[in-house]
Amino acid sequence: MIKSLQTWQKRWAALSLRQTLFLGASLGILLPALVLGYFQIVSRYENAVDLRVRAPMEQYADVLSRGMAVAMWNVDKGVADELVDAVMRNPDVVSVRVVDENQEIFVFKRNEGQVDGQMLKESREVVYNGARVGQLTVELTAARVEREFKSDILKLAQGLLAQVAVSFLFIWWLFNRRMMRPLQELQAGALRLARGELKQPLNTFGTDEIGNLAKGLDAMRIDLGHLLTERDQKNATLEHELAERKRTEEALTLSRAKFAAIFDASPVAMTVSKLGGEFTLVDFNVAWERLFAQDRALVRTSADQHNALWQNQHERQRVMETLMQTGEVSRSPNWMLRGEGHSAILCEVSGKVFSQGGEPFLILAYEDITEKQKNQQDILQLNATLEVRVAERTRELSEALSHLTAAQSELVRSGKMAALGALVAGIAHELNTPVGNSLMVASTMQDQAASFSQDLAQGLTRSRLEQFVAKMQDGASILMSGLRHAAELVASFKQVAVDQTSINRRRFDLHDTVEEILLTLGPSIRKTTCTVQTQIPAGLAMESFPGPLGQVITNLINNAMLHAFEGRESGVITISAHADGNDHLIFTVQDNGVGIPQAHLARVFDPFFTTKLGRGGSGLGLNIVYNLVHDVLGGSIHVDSPPGEGACFTMRLPLLVAVVQPTH
Repeated sequence: MIKSLQTWQKRWAALSLRQTLFLGASLGILLPALVLGYFQIVSRYENAVDLRVRAPMEQYADVLSRGMAVAMWNVDKGVADELVDAVMRNPDVVSVRVVDENQEIFVFKRNEGQVDGQMLKESREVVYNGARVGQLTVELTAARVEREFKSDILKLAQGLLAQVAVSFLFIWWLFNRRMMRPLQELQAGALRLARGELKQPLNTFGTDEIGNLAKGLDAMRIDLGHLLTERDQKNATLEHELAERKRTEEALTLSRAKFAAIFDASPVAMTVSKLGGEFTLVDFNVAWERLFAQDRALVRTSADQHNALWQNQHERQRVMETLMQTGEVSRSPNWMLRGEGHSAILCEVSGKVFSQGGEPFLILAYEDITEKQKNQQDILQLNATLEVRVAERTRELSEALSHLTAAQSELVRSGKMAALGALVAGIAHELNTPVGNSLMVASTMQDQAASFSQDLAQGLTRSRLEQFVAKMQDGASILMSGLRHAAELVASFKQVAVDQTSINRRRFDLHDTVEEILLTLGPSIRKTTCTVQTQIPAGLAMESFPGPLGQVITNLINNAMLHAFEGRESGVITISAHADGNDHLIFTVQDNGVGIPQAHLARVFDPFFTTKLGRGGSGLGLNIVYNLVHDVLGGSIHVDSPPGEGACFTMRLPLLVAVVQPTH
């Protein structure tokens, strides 16, 4: 397929302009005529088939289906044969087939001669008084219509060929007279121009496109004459400029030699590198070779040998990035390695990027400041004696810091005890309802028992006994429910109290632990207008310290209730957690409150920082949270507060904490 396509492309490229245009004109006339004629013939053929074959066939089917109904009902094949014979007189009818409801042939007739051409078929149900008694099939052929249209196609093709022949002859004459002859003359003129014969003018062939082209070529002939004259003049000028450039290059060579001599004689160690990639070393002077005790041949053949002189490759990368960004670096101190058997030295590296011949280069200068650095260290050691003068002040500051730390620890302890007291009060409030209900049910059962005892002395009936048993069962059920609820509260209080008053590590389910903590905070939460939601999957197990974790959750909820919903009627606090890999989880406490101002975000975990000083805020809640998360739970915490979207405290905690650190 590819070879055939390439062959046709070669043949097409080998055609002359005359052959190409004649072939295009012929195809442009013939193809639209063929396409249009084809669609006209197809349309006429379809219309003729519909009018002369399909319409009579549908009519025959309708008439025969109605006539056959009575004949089939009366089993009168004679009448059926007459009806079918009347239809078979049409030479286009191929066959008529009638079967009864058992698919047995009732009437069948066929014209054996009609087997060619397009076959059309129409079927009808034979119905008599609403009952189906058989099926009729009529088959016709469109052979006559096809034969007539084949004759029309032949006539149309002959007409098209005659039209194309006349059009082709006319186009040939017009094209040869108005295009090919002028083009041949233009070709002869172009050949003269190519040989440099610029004196003979070209013929203009009127004012059409070819005439305009001839005028353009003649104008080009005149311009070429002028250009050739200018070329000779410029050649002389260029020869003069080349001589000047040669002298300039000789001067530049001399200047480079002088620079090389100065570069090599400089007492400052310097290198020249080509920018890009690994900063390929181009040259270095004798001072650099002496300073770094390097073999010239080895360094020149190995860029890695030169780059390895930097003791800290990260510092080298930083210096190179600075050079690429700013174009220069000044007095950057870096430790450099020297040749084998020599100690490292501290150098101040300075450099600048420059361009030579369109390529970027880098020149670096190295100054050994090792001795200078040592002298500065000696001065610093001498200045260290000045610390004696401030020792007294330092001791005073240390004592003040100790007092401040003790005060902070006392405030933290007081906060813990206050939280435990609030926990006890809350649990007592929660226990009041189930215990009170249980006491009321127990007293009611006692009264029912006394009444039953009196009825028993007077004479007991079966209905009274059943009534007493039913009431005792209801009371026992209510009593068990209340006592079970009280037992659950006591168990939760016991676990939370043990966790918050100790720092024991144990394995626990995060979902259950958070629910227990929220249960103990229930009375405090219900006193406010906010609600707390949890989105923690069951089965998320941790081996950590539930007590400090509970204190973190309590402090974050209390902080939200105190600060987040000021000036709002309601609010939502959402606690969520999900696994982060196999070793950690992400724990968030988020509210939809007023948020934290951007100016305060960097200070929220600082001790004694609060916006509610004297109004319920101590400034230690979030500081305690920060210390517990980092020092005890072994995790990290940060806060986000987009404007108008509340505050979100996000903690990344390990699922397994190995050791406990002391809290602040």
